[in-house]
Amino acid sequence: MRVGSDSVPETLLRLAMEAAGLPEPELQLLLYTDNPRSPTADIGYRRYRLAIQYEGSHHLDEAQRLSDARRDRAFRRAGWMVILVTVDDLRDDFRGVIRRIRRHLAEQAA
Repeated sequence: MRVGSDSVPETLLRLAMEAAGLPEPELQLLLYTDNPRSPTADIGYRRYRLAIQYEGSHHLDEAQRLSDARRDRAFRRAGWMVILVTVDDLRDDFRGVIRRIRRHLAEQAA
């Protein structure tokens, strides 16, 4: 694990991204860098305005779901794409997620 990762699945996602040749992402990326209370993305690319959230089982709790929805709305309102990742993606070795990330990076680079 790398400092900044909140969970083993987040680390596995980052390693899958690295193995796929994607750029090194930031961990616990603040939406607003000048505000320590800013919403954060588990993994992301500021340059490409991409926030990636790993939604583990605790995200099924109603209070957590409401908090997550506020966080994701803040990123989307600021013009970011938000990719939500679950255990189903982990079971697929994150292949679908990697495709979505690649597609977004390519669109933003064009």
